[in-house]
Amino acid sequence: MGAGNYDIPRSPVEVNAQERNALPQYGFGSEVSFDPLVDSNPFLFRLHTPKEPSPFYDATEPYFVAQAFADDVSESAFRSTKISPYRPPASYSYADVSRHMDWTTRSSSPFVTASFSFAWAVYEATRRYHHGMKHSIEIAVIDAKALSGRAVTAAELLRKATPEERHKDHWKWYRYALEAQDVLIWGYVPGSAVLASIPLTQILPRLPSYFLAPDPSHIKETPISRVGWAYDQKKYTYRTFCQDMSEHFLRLPVDRRIRDTSAGAVRLAIAFLRPWFHKMATDDFTTATATACVLAQMVSRWPGLWWAREHPETVDLIRCLVHIVGEEAREARRTQALADAGRMQDIVGGLETLARSFTPSRPRHRSISSFSIPSVSSTASVADEDETLFDRDFVLKAGRAASERYRMSIASLKPRVFSPPPPPDVPEASSSKLLPSERAKEKAPAPAEPIVKTPSASSVLLEQASSRLTSAVSSLFHSASSATAPATTSATAPRQGDEPTLDYYARTASALLTGFFLGTFLTLCVLSPHRREIANHWT
Repeated sequence: MGAGNYDIPRSPVEVNAQERNALPQYGFGSEVSFDPLVDSNPFLFRLHTPKEPSPFYDATEPYFVAQAFADDVSESAFRSTKISPYRPPASYSYADVSRHMDWTTRSSSPFVTASFSFAWAVYEATRRYHHGMKHSIEIAVIDAKALSGRAVTAAELLRKATPEERHKDHWKWYRYALEAQDVLIWGYVPGSAVLASIPLTQILPRLPSYFLAPDPSHIKETPISRVGWAYDQKKYTYRTFCQDMSEHFLRLPVDRRIRDTSAGAVRLAIAFLRPWFHKMATDDFTTATATACVLAQMVSRWPGLWWAREHPETVDLIRCLVHIVGEEAREARRTQALADAGRMQDIVGGLETLARSFTPSRPRHRSISSFSIPSVSSTASVADEDETLFDRDFVLKAGRAASERYRMSIASLKPRVFSPPPPPDVPEASSSKLLPSERAKEKAPAPAEPIVKTPSASSVLLEQASSRLTSAVSSLFHSASSATAPATTSATAPRQGDEPTLDYYARTASALLTGFFLGTFLTLCVLSPHRREIANHWT
């Protein structure tokens, strides 16, 4: 069939069960009741401006609430098994629908509005985007089967009105209910029934080609500038929109039509269900692909139901494309989970290495030559290995400096131990000429008190020098100036109160650093969106 041939095929084609009650582009068919239409039209679409959700929001709570119940909404009342005003009544009246359709009384309406038509939702969203002040418009996709028993079409209620009950704007409301394929939901829409909510700016680029302008080169770059209908004209009706989009579709060559009714339909369906589809592709692959196939087939039938019936191969193409996309989404999500787990292992390995590097050593039990830094964990990254090598060099340099000060302290003690002062009655020159045996004889009658006291003083100074070495190594990371001092500086004995003060600060700083790193690690694990995969990995 060439471009410009708009004749409907005359040969009858078998209609499957899913297409039996499929809705046309505009209005309803022979059936206007909600429950019989759900099997062939299992999705509802609602325009809304998103609000910041509560941090304690649960999927079982209401997602959309009727304006009559918006002020006194209560979760316990919604879940109550007793009769409450939030429960749908046994039957709906004309007064309820007229209160909802009249804009002067809509604030007291008990209904939430939705539509069977995704095309009407896109058309109305672009109109509101252009003429309104708020541009954060989203289209929510709702599971219609989850609302069975609490929803009704507006056209069905308006048809039940008697001539005496009809409002003066009755036929205006009826035309709107037909073109929008309007559905009225009593009370609220639960969060479990809302599959996804996607911004309009993410939907428009993924529309099939017959929805877009044929020559976008002369169009200014705005989020809605590429669409192929006159959204900026106030008198541009939805009926005209449907006619224009059908003409755009029929002007396309056959291969472009097949592409738009297969790959283009799958692309738009995945865009409507993107966050839900990616999550369910991992959790329940069959449900995800089956739901996406049904929505893609609805999009495929919209430009021409007769075209879809004439080309049944598009159904198989859609099913294959959805399965391919689902497999790719599941594999991408699995790869991302593994990458996140590996990245968390690197973080843990780096924290362990850093904690070992900052742990103070105890040189009283082992010499400075045995002081070493543990090797880098195999899970640590290259950046952590470089940082650990730098810390190791820093620790060894500080240890050498402390060891040099220790040796200088010992050297300063040698004259006191092995070179006692000469007797006052013997000159220094003559005492230096005496033989070792004579010098020993002169030392014999000397009192033993200085000899006993001198080792005691040296042991005290030796203990102080060892303490100085311990404090220098333990405080090297928060006292770098003292650790990197030149080795040629003369070492002086510390005061009696310096050692416990430095050791206290070193232990306190080490505890604070360890608590900080452990707290950071636990916070990252708790706030991570993949904490379940991380917990499964570590357990």
